[in-house]
Amino acid sequence: MSIGKVRTPGTYTEINTNTQRTGLVGQNHKIVIVTNDVPPSPITTPVAIYDKTTANSKFGLNSEAGRMIDAMVQLSQGVNVEGLGK
Repeated sequence: MSIGKVRTPGTYTEINTNTQRTGLVGQNHKIVIVTNDVPPSPITTPVAIYDKTTANSKFGLNSEAGRMIDAMVQLSQGVNVEGLGK
């Protein structure tokens, strides 16, 4: 059976086999978290957070940002995270 030139949405899929040779495009995800934390020094723009220790130093001990970055690192270690508190 030939598909022909007729294309019905949701029925046929075209596959470009050339993409296998070139690889996948890098995924640059960036997440901004907004928390109820009151940082020791005022933060007016989102700041980069790399781990729980960095978050706790910028947003205070046992911060929401620290707990959130800890959960995010467990899901995906390649994500860029920035945080902003009250």
